Amino acid sequence: MLIFLTCFSLPASDTGVFGVWRVNFRRSTNAYNHTVVVRFEPHRSGEVFTLDLIERDGRSTTSSTILYLDGKARDFEGLDCSGTQLSRRLDSHTVEILRACHSGEWTRIVRYLSADPKELVIEITEQHADRRSERKLILDRQ
Repeated sequence: MLIFLTCFSLPASDTGVFGVWRVNFRRSTNAYNHTVVVRFEPHRSGEVFTLDLIERDGRSTTSSTILYLDGKARDFEGLDCSGTQLSRRLDSHTVEILRACHSGEWTRIVRYLSADPKELVIEITEQHADRRSERKLILDRQ
């Protein structure tokens, strides 16, 4: 029993992000044109990050990945990216996810709780072959 509790014990600052979050379009910058819902759940090796994209016509796509939070690059296969992903803590409240595609494109995601514990901020920088885009998503706890 002690081993089980040790495997799942997390710093108190980490547990605040666990749950379901939905993008607040009015407060976000350069938000996507579809509904975005994210979930963060504890995992024995770190966290599970689940992304639900719901198109305006009702079609949805769900993808999940384990965030090991140890800074090690691991193989990654996504819808538009085949390459590596690494995740790490920048401080006690901030997590960074870096995805590097074999094509040379990359995505950097930085996640942190705002001063309001019912609000999560996700900053996304995407480098494509011909342009770079930045988004700042403000998500409300569901």
